Amino acid sequence: MIALLRYQTAILLRSHRWIFPLIAYGVLISVGAASTSPLADGLNWSGAMLVPVVAFLTRSMLTAEPDAARACAAAAAGAARTQLAALLVALGGGAVLGIAGACFEVLTSESVERHVSKLSAIAAHPAILLAGLGTAVVCLLVGSAVGALCNPPLLRHPGLAMISTLAAIVLALASDVSPASAALRDSGGALKTAHWPGGVPLIAAVCLIVVTWGASLLAAAMRG
Repeated sequence: MIALLRYQTAILLRSHRWIFPLIAYGVLISVGAASTSPLADGLNWSGAMLVPVVAFLTRSMLTAEPDAARACAAAAAGAARTQLAALLVALGGGAVLGIAGACFEVLTSESVERHVSKLSAIAAHPAILLAGLGTAVVCLLVGSAVGALCNPPLLRHPGLAMISTLAAIVLALASDVSPASAALRDSGGALKTAHWPGGVPLIAAVCLIVVTWGASLLAAAMRG
């Protein structure tokens, strides 16, 4: 599995398909930081933006490998394991972006003027940072689930996959039944309406990614 992960990582880096998600995430969190905001709101924004970015990063990962190369990898290591490696690499890339986004929000959010004082304020109030990171994890998992559900091998037509991915992203951020939306509502000040209890959004996000990844691996195995 380690060899597959290294292989898939090399494919992603050499294909340069990570550039668009990276630039998009940088632009999106920069827009959110354009107006000075509290740390909690900044972390919620950077977490929410992981949904579209990770969804398209997953799409990039699942479509980066040529069909012939994927067939060779599937024959050597198994189609399901190859698919799992691709999903894990995309998820890992999203996690790196999420950590970078959280660090950016820590250093740019309003609290005090000096960075050292900001870090001291965060150390004194760790619940804000932990809540923001928890929301980011939920959004990361939901974005990965969207990418796995709406792209090959489950949806192979490029146009349909793109439209489905966009529609699922909107639903993930706006629908009351979405774990990502629930996590953002629970931690966002003015957005508080109906709440999901405690850690239910995280549990729901884990269940969602298990189901969508399982379906993707099964489809890959059947078509491999």
